Amino acid sequence: MFERIAVGVQQDDGTGDTLRAAFEKVNENFSRLSEALAQIAAQNGDAQAAAAADWPGDFVARHVSDMAPDAAPPLLGSVWVDSSEPAVYVSVGTGSRDDWLKLASRGA
Repeated sequence: MFERIAVGVQQDDGTGDTLRAAFEKVNENFSRLSEALAQIAAQNGDAQAAAAADWPGDFVARHVSDMAPDAAPPLLGSVWVDSSEPAVYVSVGTGSRDDWLKLASRGA
């Protein structure tokens, strides 16, 4: 599932990953983690929607990307995860790109 970073046998012995290779693995691991978290959140939302008799359909549209939203949301309540910042957005309308509300980001 996640890529393990080889640290070598001893410090600076040349048997571990290079700094670049290590951070490529870190970036890939964070991408996988954010995708998994978005999937879990969507599954929980779908389960809650299924339990609500008056809910009209699927819970939300969701998207994981390496950038902020660049188009109008497809559905009210859609979720967008920007894995590059990282940040989470939810739609408060469907008319324009400005209908994405930023809920959280690292350090916020």
